[in-house]
Order: sequence, then C-alpha cells, then structure tokens
Amino acid sequence: MKALIFDGSPEGDSTGERVAGVLAELLAVKGYETEHVVLRKKTIGNCSGCFGCWLKTPGICVIDDDNRELSRRFIGSDLLIMLTPVTFGSYSPELKRMLDHFIANVSPFFKTVNGETHHRNRYADYPDLLVTGWLDHRNEVEEALFRHLAWRNSINFYAQRSSWGIIEPSAASAIMREQVTGLLHGLDKPAALPGEKLPDVAATSAMEVSPRKALLLVGSPRMAHSTSASLGGYLLDRLEAQGIETETIHIYKALHGPGKLRQLLDAVDNADLCILSFPLYIDTIPAPLLSVLQKIHECRKGKALRGGFVAIANSGFIESSQNETALAVCSAFAGASGFRWMGSITIGGGEGLAHGRPLAELGGPVIPYKKAFDRVALSLAAGNPVPEDARRQLARPFVPAWIYRLVGSMDWKKRARHNGVLHKIDDRPYL
Repeated sequence: MKALIFDGSPEGDSTGERVAGVLAELLAVKGYETEHVVLRKKTIGNCSGCFGCWLKTPGICVIDDDNRELSRRFIGSDLLIMLTPVTFGSYSPELKRMLDHFIANVSPFFKTVNGETHHRNRYADYPDLLVTGWLDHRNEVEEALFRHLAWRNSINFYAQRSSWGIIEPSAASAIMREQVTGLLHGLDKPAALPGEKLPDVAATSAMEVSPRKALLLVGSPRMAHSTSASLGGYLLDRLEAQGIETETIHIYKALHGPGKLRQLLDAVDNADLCILSFPLYIDTIPAPLLSVLQKIHECRKGKALRGGFVAIANSGFIESSQNETALAVCSAFAGASGFRWMGSITIGGGEGLAHGRPLAELGGPVIPYKKAFDRVALSLAAGNPVPEDARRQLARPFVPAWIYRLVGSMDWKKRARHNGVLHKIDDRPYL
C-alpha cells in the first residue's frame, strides 16, 4: 500500500518533517510505503480558474508544472496525508496551492451528495484521507474550523475513510507519537463519520464612526471579468453613491511584484472599510488570498483595532451554505488582524447569476439581489454591519437546485463539444 504525504509547512517550520517521520514509522508497521513531498520545494502555480482541466485537457491541469505529477501520485495512492499549520482555521498557502488543482480530479458534471450539489467523481476510487494541523497557540475556534474544513474536504475528495485533528508542534517525541497514533486510529472508525460542526464566528459589530474610504479586494484570477468583481463592484458603486471614497485592487495583480504588494498593504492601512470578494476554491479561500491575508496580518500585528472587514463569497454550487466555511475563515482572519468584523455575504451559483458581467446591467432574477446589495450599502455606509435580512435574500438560490444542476451539466457538455473534447470529458488520465 502507498501513503502520500503532502507537507504544507512553510520555510522554517520543521513540524511537518517531524510528523512525517513519525508517520513513516507507524505506517511501515501497517504495510505502507510512504512518500514525503515537501510542497514548498515543488513548482506549483496558482490555479487560474480557467476550467481547462475540464474543457481542454480533461483530467489534467493546463498548467504544466509539478501539480500534474502530484495529482498522478494522489490518484495512485491508498492514503493521502495532509500536514499543515492552521492558518485562520484554514490550511497553509503551500498546501492549498496544490489542493486548488484537485478540481482536475473530479468531473465538471454535478451529483447530489447528502442533499448538496457536488462535482461527480472522475475516478472509481480515491485515497483515504488524514489531515493533520498545528498551531503555535491554542485557539478553539480556529481548531474547530480546521476540523470542519477537513470534513468538507473528505466529502469532495471522495475519501472512503478519513481522520483529522490537531497536534502540538512543540510536544516531546513520545507525546507527538501518541497524538499521531490517535489520528491514524481514526481511519479505523466507520466510514460515515458525523459531520464536524462549523464553529460560531465572531459577532458582527458597528463601527464607531462611519467609513470615509472603502477598499475592494477582488480575489479571483479572472480579475475584472470575474463574478467576484461583478458582485463586489456593485456594492462599491453603491457605497460611492453614498459619498464614500472607493478603490479597487485585484489581488492576483498585486502578487506580481513586491511594489504592488506594498501598495495593497498601504491601501488596506488607509481604508476604513475593506471588502474581500472571492470565489470558493475547494471548500475555502484560494491559496493566493491566504498568502495575502497572512501578509496583511503580519503588517497589522501590535496595531490598535482599526477598520471594518466584510467578505463576499460566491460558489459554483447552487447552495450558498457551502461558502460558510470560507467566510468563517475570513471572520477568524479579521479578528486576528485587528479588524472589526462587519459580516459576510454568501451567494450560490454566482457564475450562473452574473457570468462576470456588471451587476448593474442585469435584470430579471438579479433584481432582488441588487436590492439586497443596496440595503447592505446603506448599512455599511452608516458604519453598521451587513443586515441579516439582506444576507438571507442574497443567500437564496436564484433557481431550484435541480434546474441548476441540469442546465449546468448541459452547459459543460456544450462547451466541451465546442472544444472538440466531449468524447474525452470523462477521461481518467492518471490510471
């Protein structure tokens, strides 16, 4: 049997190496051959959200780097082990960058799992899953959020058996061995594990004074042509109509050089209200956003509470509830970084709703969403959180789930046929 370790440790963190060594010993007794992959040493580009892995080279990412070979090893393994420091309740950017490419390992077509929309499995069998995280200091909310995310991943990765938990990075060798042994024993539990409850996020609160400057951070690789830009841009326009100075920065552009990243960090410092708008990637925030949030957190260490933070998430699944894990990560980030958490907006099937077009130009089913955004803008402009009634309206599906799944699958077939790959769309290249 083969066990594959994806080590998401950043440079200077030796915890992954320690845990991997313990795992190799324990798994050898169980008959596993273990491969330890340190992800930061691999060449892995950011997922571009182009869907080329479905519509151009089915089952293979169009980015020709180490992500292809690592996906091959993943499919050929019996057990995938993910090692990572907990980052605002999520994974490290090093681990998440690889996981964002896992979309190639499922089908574009939809199926229902436990009443939710998910992508159909591309392969008949997938590895079991063990997710191990650590924090320098105990944080019950982030630990619970991490466990919830691991559980969500186990569903989308089609793991037959799964286990997850937190270990102490500074523990003595004997204690660490005991903790890792306990996590491995979790794989022997029944396959149908109970779901991990999403922890309660920080309550929203009003600002002491109304904001004068609002900053929109667009977290989609499609940048100005993305649904994230469409949703966030509409809200920003409504805030500008209230007399608030506004600015938009595309996170993926800011990653192209230290100068642009510095401009982003300065803009965050100068804003009274920051709005992050992003697509859901593998149950949480895309890897580049996690990197930027870490940078913002580092820059705000030791500073007094200043500014409000709002997050907008849109998912390719019609159920807006699937965004809640990512939005809880945003709340954890805000609390850890000296922002006042002012709430979130969750939208299901965002691409089907907006198609990356300016929201102001759309009518029909979009009208109730625009009216809800108008109420959000009025509240934020007054320094108040996202109103709960507007959030509920924005969270409602714009079509019944069964219609969304049917039309969505038809659209994938149409686009694949246009590209001449419909006959290959269910290929299993790593078998």
